[in-house]
Amino acid sequence: MTALRELTPEGIERAREFLARLREHPDSDRTPPPELLEAERYSRSFDETVTIEPLTFRTRRGAGEYLSEALEPVRHHVTDHVGIWSWLGMYYFADIVRVKDGRVLLHADESSLMLGGRADQRRYRHYLWSAWRLYEQHGENVAFLLNRPVTDSGDIAKAILDYPRVFNSRGVPRLVMDLYTDGDRMKRGFSTRKRTNGPPPKPGNVWHLIERVLPQLELTYDVYGMKPDALLAILPEPFHAWARAGVRGPGQ
Repeated sequence: MTALRELTPEGIERAREFLARLREHPDSDRTPPPELLEAERYSRSFDETVTIEPLTFRTRRGAGEYLSEALEPVRHHVTDHVGIWSWLGMYYFADIVRVKDGRVLLHADESSLMLGGRADQRRYRHYLWSAWRLYEQHGENVAFLLNRPVTDSGDIAKAILDYPRVFNSRGVPRLVMDLYTDGDRMKRGFSTRKRTNGPPPKPGNVWHLIERVLPQLELTYDVYGMKPDALLAILPEPFHAWARAGVRGPGQ
């Protein structure tokens, strides 16, 4: 058990250096330097009464449920805390980072693991922050996402996590689940984009909803404050066809 800590500004820079080295040498040791998590120069105690365990999270649900309970005493102080979420990203780094054939797979920026700077505006992509907030804010309304791996970055996840207004809305996340997922699978063609030589996208797909229809409806309706059934009622017919569809296909 480790008392909750936060990275200092110098610790955040040290963590970025560690990530930069891993990008250059993705097959090297993926364990963050111990001093990054323990030395006062790089991290400092936040609350000695809040302790964190070195667990392996197989799904967002596991991470969200654990962090919801562990951070409950300080939940109102940590929502946007750069140092804490950067420290947690490093504390759990070796277990949550994506690895293929012994090589670490890192995003172009560090927003999936750290906050601060430009990454602070993309906290919704942070593996642990997003799992925690999805669990607390949307719960079983986004069960499909909660049951996916912490590092899942498929199009359903992108539709929710890459658009803060969607993430924070009352009913859009549940609407996305209802339209484009069936149990633990994604419906075939739900995210197809227009391609020069490919088949045309299916009408009413997820990007049509997120990027075109909701912004248009927003001019007339409070779309981000509406319940899922009320939202569906004002959507064009192609979206109702997705709601009726039950045919499952492979993830896309």
